[in-house]
Amino acid sequence: MKRLLLIPCSLPFLLLVFAGPSRADSVVEGPQVTIVVGYGNRDLTALHQLEDELDAAAKAANVGELDGDEVTSDGSQASIYMTARHADLLMKTIRPVLKAHEFSRDAHIIPGG
Repeated sequence: MKRLLLIPCSLPFLLLVFAGPSRADSVVEGPQVTIVVGYGNRDLTALHQLEDELDAAAKAANVGELDGDEVTSDGSQASIYMTARHADLLMKTIRPVLKAHEFSRDAHIIPGG
């Protein structure tokens, strides 16, 4: 009887360990670039659109990819994280995308090491 209980109790643990997201899912290995924007809105639709455009531009140029974001609870500021093959090339590639959106025109791009 105890062996039968072990299997159902082990399943959630195994799913957490083996089915969760992994850094290995990332195609790009390299330094992280952080983009900090004054967002000013709790509705994240425009921010997600910007992230999609940044990711598409980086992937099309084969210089990086989107890695995630953080937004303050009041929506006033957002940090967008990207993984770069070459940080300088990624920053050059994404600048026009950032300039195309009112809220990200004055974004701070911080290269990582």
